[in-house]
Amino acid sequence: MEIKKIENLSNEDWLQLGSFGYKSTQKYELTKKETQGSFSMHLTLINLDDIYEKEELNSTDDLERYEEIIQLGFSYGIYIDGKIIALAISEPQAWNNTLMIWHLQVNEKYIRKGYGRMLINKVKEIAQEQGFRAITLETQNTNVPAIHFYKQCGYQIEGIDVSLYSNNHNQKEEIALYMRKKIQ
Repeated sequence: MEIKKIENLSNEDWLQLGSFGYKSTQKYELTKKETQGSFSMHLTLINLDDIYEKEELNSTDDLERYEEIIQLGFSYGIYIDGKIIALAISEPQAWNNTLMIWHLQVNEKYIRKGYGRMLINKVKEIAQEQGFRAITLETQNTNVPAIHFYKQCGYQIEGIDVSLYSNNHNQKEEIALYMRKKIQ
């Protein structure tokens, strides 16, 4: 097993990683309240009647964007026998001195074996070395397993975007949660 900086990713590498997605029996439900002098948003963890399942493939646009980000030198992969089994694609955000994790993926055969945590720790190590003040990532309110994983790694929910994915927000739609780990 080797953790190393990603120089580029071939189509074969992406196929090796496989599809990504998640299943959840819970979600964080958003309630908003606005009055003349205040505004609040509240997230409550609720149980779902049915399992929420999401499976995705990276689009061509995603892959092109990730390739641009990889060239910046802040993306790392875990390799076993020369094959990539996990990756973290990260981009520096100079305007606020943070490192943004755009994509964290572990091949399904290797999930829950510590590889995601190894990558999160590697990104933190690099961020500290480079003097970033924090690491940011985005996930969905329906991806409770990821939220709990990131919380275990020291991240906190610091932002909510109700219209990142759709302008038609209702309780069934996903909302974006921004999580951050301060490192300075």
